[in-house]
Amino acid sequence: MRFFVLIGIYAFLNAIGQLLIKMGTIEVGSLTNLDKLVNTKLLGGIFLFGLSFLTWIYILFKANLSYAFPFAVGLGYAAVLSLSLLVLKESATAIQFIGMILVGGGIVLMSLNPS
Repeated sequence: MRFFVLIGIYAFLNAIGQLLIKMGTIEVGSLTNLDKLVNTKLLGGIFLFGLSFLTWIYILFKANLSYAFPFAVGLGYAAVLSLSLLVLKESATAIQFIGMILVGGGIVLMSLNPS
């Protein structure tokens, strides 16, 4: 149970960090506006991404990489896709949703036999 909570924390920190980094780059506009590169969204995203990295290191101390990684990637993908749709108003295709469902099914299958 604790494993799934840690994976959830990791995916949440990572997804929110990615969202803030994207929002920060939108604020910057282009790479020619380097003076705007230091903004609160970008720095906040980098900070949360760093926290997710530390959480990931802790997870790897406790679980096999071959078991933890698919959970983290699958949950992270679902979180980033959802946040992109809700917050950034991005669009997604039916294929992306089908892929997310298939990944979710694979994760469920993996959880039935932890290594």
